[in-house]
Amino acid sequence: MLTRVLPRRLRLSLKVKLSLLITTLVVLAVGLVGLFLLRQQQRGLADEMTKRGLTIAQNLAAGAKSSLVTNDQLSLNVLVKDAMKDPDVAYVVIADQDGKVQAHSDVVMVGTALERPAGLGPVGDALAIHHYRAGHEEIVDFAVPLSFSSVSLGGLYLGFSQRSFTAALRQTRNQALAITCVMVLIGVSGAVALATLLSRPIFRLVMATRRIAAGDFKVSLPVTSRDEIGVLTSAFNQMARSLHEKEMIKHAFTRYVAREVVDEILKDPEHHVLTGERRQVTALFCDLRGFTSLSEQLPPEEVVLLLNQFYTLMIETTFKNDGTLDKFLGDGVMCIFGAPIPHPDHALRAVRTALAMQEAMRALSARRVEEGRDPIAAGVGVSAGEVVAGTVGTEDRMEYTVIGDSVNLAARLVSHAEPGQILISSPTHDQVRDEIDARSLGRLRIKGKEEEIEVFEVVGLGIPA
Repeated sequence: MLTRVLPRRLRLSLKVKLSLLITTLVVLAVGLVGLFLLRQQQRGLADEMTKRGLTIAQNLAAGAKSSLVTNDQLSLNVLVKDAMKDPDVAYVVIADQDGKVQAHSDVVMVGTALERPAGLGPVGDALAIHHYRAGHEEIVDFAVPLSFSSVSLGGLYLGFSQRSFTAALRQTRNQALAITCVMVLIGVSGAVALATLLSRPIFRLVMATRRIAAGDFKVSLPVTSRDEIGVLTSAFNQMARSLHEKEMIKHAFTRYVAREVVDEILKDPEHHVLTGERRQVTALFCDLRGFTSLSEQLPPEEVVLLLNQFYTLMIETTFKNDGTLDKFLGDGVMCIFGAPIPHPDHALRAVRTALAMQEAMRALSARRVEEGRDPIAAGVGVSAGEVVAGTVGTEDRMEYTVIGDSVNLAARLVSHAEPGQILISSPTHDQVRDEIDARSLGRLRIKGKEEEIEVFEVVGLGIPA
């Protein structure tokens, strides 16, 4: 099966489009003005030539009347000869009432019957002006009746050539064309300059937009005008600042919540309400064992280093499972799963995180032993249940957290956990029993609880053999 490949549409830049548009308008305007002026010049020249020919014909007619009455052919021939000195006069014919030629620019025709060009008749009672073509030449024929004391004597016929008119018109046309070309060139230059001036800030906006798309929000463009382009540039700078502030907030937020969680919240911030609401979540507490006595033995620098290593491991493992770091608790951390982004498997995510935390702690402890330092261990408590999730605090200081009995229970469980141990509540075990390997520790007395509760220790993932 043959696939027809369609040609790509030609993509023109804004600069080229503006240049073409302005150039087209300039060419049309100059062309129309030039055409109008040329037509006006043509009509003016035609009228001037007609008036000139008519004047010559009328002057000849006035001088020929008396000579025609007296049958003075010599005077008539002198008049014709003088008229033919004008280079624009093609012929002069003076005929009597009977149509006999009395004087002619061609002396051979004197005494013969009057012959008129095709389509033209003898003179009538009034002046007649006709245009006709003789070969390649345009001729204006003036037929002037000759009369004396209301008696018709004959007629005078003068052919006026339009050679000079055509030459003048050609010269005018060439001058108009030259002026038009010069104006078009000036217009094109101006169009390119104007298009460049208009497109330069737009091109800067395009490049800056690409930089923002690439993640560079520190873009600021100079506002070089007060027109709409300047307003657009100012709005773009404001947008860039807002995006930079948003990115800074996002960067700060990712210190507490996984970046994927931040991205998800920012996709639809109105949907993910941060005000108080009831949620099914799982709380996880993890703290170091024997940290108080260990910190008394170590220099402050090593204590800070140990805490930073511990916090780094806790944050990384929490974020890998889309958890939220709620707060640091001195030598411990509190994490939430299922808020602010809800996850149906929040309990399983929390247990997986707890196992990853203990594995990371064992690796860190092994490295410390190799370096000649004291080993470390941590206990983990996990509890799932209903809480109130949202922002708490004052207008000056607020934080996102969860409050509820299951959170308190997780805090109590971590205090019961031995080094390297993970304790979960019975409701948590009910949600993950098919995914983990856990053993019951029986019912324990938990501080703050009137009745003993059943507690499970997580051994690992998978169903026990």
